[in-house]
Amino acid sequence: MDLKQNVYDVLKQLPYQNLNELVIESVDDSKGDYCLPCFSLAKTLHKSPILIADEIANSLDINNSNIVKIESVAGYVNFFLNKTIISKNVLNNFEIEKYNKNNKVVCIDYCSINLAKYMHIGHLKNCFLGESLARLFENFGYKVVRINYVGDYGTPYGKIIAGIKMWGSKEDIEKRGIDALQEYYVKFCMAEADDKDLQQLARDIFKKIEDKDEEIYPIYKKVIEVSKKEAERLLNILGIKFDSWKGESSYANELDNVVNFLDKKGLLSVSEGATIVDLSKFDMPPFIVKRSDGASLYATRDVAAVIDRYNEYHFDKMLYLTAVEQKLYFAQLFKVMELANMEFSGNLEHISYGRFSLPNGKISSRRGKQAVLVDLIDYVLNKAKEVISNRTFTIENPEDVAMKVAKGVLSFNSLNVDRNKDVVFDIERSFSFDGETAPYMQYTYTRIMSILRKAESLNLNKVEADYSCMEQTNAFELIKLCCELNNILILALEKRDPSILLKHCIEICKNTNKYYTACKILDGNLSQIKAKLELLNLIKKVLKHSFNCICIETVEEM
Repeated sequence: MDLKQNVYDVLKQLPYQNLNELVIESVDDSKGDYCLPCFSLAKTLHKSPILIADEIANSLDINNSNIVKIESVAGYVNFFLNKTIISKNVLNNFEIEKYNKNNKVVCIDYCSINLAKYMHIGHLKNCFLGESLARLFENFGYKVVRINYVGDYGTPYGKIIAGIKMWGSKEDIEKRGIDALQEYYVKFCMAEADDKDLQQLARDIFKKIEDKDEEIYPIYKKVIEVSKKEAERLLNILGIKFDSWKGESSYANELDNVVNFLDKKGLLSVSEGATIVDLSKFDMPPFIVKRSDGASLYATRDVAAVIDRYNEYHFDKMLYLTAVEQKLYFAQLFKVMELANMEFSGNLEHISYGRFSLPNGKISSRRGKQAVLVDLIDYVLNKAKEVISNRTFTIENPEDVAMKVAKGVLSFNSLNVDRNKDVVFDIERSFSFDGETAPYMQYTYTRIMSILRKAESLNLNKVEADYSCMEQTNAFELIKLCCELNNILILALEKRDPSILLKHCIEICKNTNKYYTACKILDGNLSQIKAKLELLNLIKKVLKHSFNCICIETVEEM
């Protein structure tokens, strides 16, 4: 429901083209709800903007419209809406737009953890960005396939298993899980620095993994099982689940197939013993398919993976989420698919994002010099419990509320700025109930629910709402913000940036709290109370839908 349409309907009276594109929201309520700047029209109409604005304002007929006044001021045409009529229409008819399933498939490759290693802080932003985009696509009717393309292959697994055989045991892995695996890996890496025989041992063990050696391969499978179990535990806490965990090992034997495929396309050449796709004419480094020693690379497996995904899912879009540093690599991969004339090459997209970090020394770690994701989750959850325990009234399910607040803090701080900007997670400020934070947003929703519960004792079923109270600035501003939801959702998806939606939610919450302060919702005559409660129900509906898209859960009491 776009309130600008009321202005567009009046502008149809004019012979000019594309005027709708010029209409913007007024920055000052005293100058209308929307305005039409006439400066860009001056060149084509050969008149001053002031004269053009005067002529437009004087020529428009607002009878039978929802415009109550039009004025010309300094080259702007200002439009004043009939707030009472429009509020009644919105509050009685507003629905969040529902999109039918459109049979289009979007695969999103995000998280992409290295199993047998700790998930690090950077995974947080990747996970919430990917999950939020997945929910935005689902909002518009797409079928989304969530892919966690895990690192489960390579010499590091040879090192881990060598460490297990030298210092560990199956019982220790069962007991301590990922902590034990990481300990053995770090210990082995330190030992091999001075012992080349250990380096060869790791390579030999990895070769046995490739050959499915009867002794080594079961250990490798146990390492993968334990690692995946811990990763799933952390992701479940964050509210994220994947449809596919197919990792690099799934494409380990695809080297010859990839080489033959690209060779038939006439794309391969040899440079310094390595097999490459020469991309110099596109100002890119060569895309190395096979090293001079005959080994495959990550790139080789990515070629096999994207072909496999298209064959399995027939995707209409394939999105890869990584840090901005991998921008060139994905440009190379996409160019190779284009040169190979793959029908899906134009549907590949790299979504980059900036660094995500913690202030130095803010969180201690029992697992090494730097805090990892499990440390951050533990810290934030404990902090949420502390904050909830200090509330001055009883909460029925404090553990549940603390978990929702903690997850909200983690998601908010992953998504609250433009995705390409670097972020330093200010944990202490993140728990404030004042300002731009997840608890502030969740508490706004909680206050709405509290008022709606109190209003249940009022008998308003036969009361006719008086929408004149929506003339108040904050009330109508909230109606306008709620009506912008669909356009905001579209923009957030088009830009691949959930921060656009999150910032819109903050604006709604700010204006809602201003409205609470300026207007006692349950005071006044019943007709006006009913209108005000309808407004709260509208805000509740919009926030609940928006929160879900940015991975923040609503809280009924706090």
